[in-house]
Amino acid sequence: MALVAEFLGQLTLSYGGEEPKYPTVVAARDFDPAKDAARIETAIKTKGVDEQTIIDILTRRSCDQRREITFEYERIAKKDLTTALKGALSGSLEALILGLMRSTAQFDAAELNASIKGLGTDEETLIEILCSRSNKELVEIKKVYKDMFKKELEKDVAGDTSGDFAKLLLALVQTKRDEPSNVIDYQKIDEDARSLYEAGVRRKGTDVATWITIFSQRSVPHLQRVFERYKSYSPYDMKESIRKEVKGDLEKSFLTLGTIFHLLMYCTYVYN
Repeated sequence: MALVAEFLGQLTLSYGGEEPKYPTVVAARDFDPAKDAARIETAIKTKGVDEQTIIDILTRRSCDQRREITFEYERIAKKDLTTALKGALSGSLEALILGLMRSTAQFDAAELNASIKGLGTDEETLIEILCSRSNKELVEIKKVYKDMFKKELEKDVAGDTSGDFAKLLLALVQTKRDEPSNVIDYQKIDEDARSLYEAGVRRKGTDVATWITIFSQRSVPHLQRVFERYKSYSPYDMKESIRKEVKGDLEKSFLTLGTIFHLLMYCTYVYN
């Protein structure tokens, strides 16, 4: 556990500066992928495995740099780096290092598959990933999911969930969300706000289909304005309304979406 704690502590984070403008591992200066690959090969071959060297290198390289190291390792050692690391490491450190060697889309695809396969469903993971990724990210996740597991993500989600919860997740997986626009459609904002109110708080029983359509298809900036406008119709804000109108996994999903929209807009405000 000490090595895992050190692994996490050595992840160098950077805020602000050039793109991207969110926390990210900083690319190492004077980067030499061939040298890193050779050091990792030596660390793997060392009796007892030199775990510290593996941690020192892989936690201090960006995702692109780790891909270059992987290419050089396979050229030099004539074997797959991920397989070599899996054979050399174990436990939590193995899981962390192997996760680090995946792209974000590969990691998400693997987590989604793990949450679906076998007995029972890890709804928390499905919600966390599918409700927080952009259209572009979901498109890549679906592609990678098919490459890795030879199955369609949409079919797996449909087969392992049910009811309105399934309808919301599938609507998100279908990636029909509008892209942000410089044009602010105030009429559409008002219509959506009123529709959310009339489909929920104002009536007996919730018209979940209307909520799913608006939450899954509107752009983030548009939805933020919708939620603000919603307060002029409803005695409750959107978060309170969600808690009053739906329960269980559906409630968690809508709340996650609302929180993500708020955070994305906050980050846009802070960094621009």
